[in-house]
Amino acid sequence: MKEIKFTKENVRLNVQAADWKEAIHQGVALLEHNGLVTEMYASHIIRNIHEYGPYIVISPGIAIPHARPEDGAIDIGVSLITLEHPVHFHNIETPVRVLISFSAQDNDQHLNIIKMIVKIIEEGLIQEIAGISSIQKLNDLIRGDE
Repeated sequence: MKEIKFTKENVRLNVQAADWKEAIHQGVALLEHNGLVTEMYASHIIRNIHEYGPYIVISPGIAIPHARPEDGAIDIGVSLITLEHPVHFHNIETPVRVLISFSAQDNDQHLNIIKMIVKIIEEGLIQEIAGISSIQKLNDLIRGDE
């Protein structure tokens, strides 16, 4: 897979979401709109969170909504949303403002997405991304051009 590029097709900034469920639906809707997941994908993620807890919150301020390939993944893809107001997940102290949703058809396809997410966390970029004002600045920041 080539470098992950964020575009107007897979990014929304300062999204309004009443709660974590709506935030997941907003991020996954971009994947669905791009033909990468079925309409049931977000429901599977929410069901899994109810069953296993908020496993998608991987670091303070960031969540990575995803489900198993058989839960509605059509192709590999990624979307990113920032929230105007952070949302709280049950038993998680720090609210979330950045959601990077992804889908993959098998357990290996998403490794480049995971590497990008790890880089964002390791380089302490979550807060900067949460306040980013343009997709170009987002891509520059993740590439290290900022």
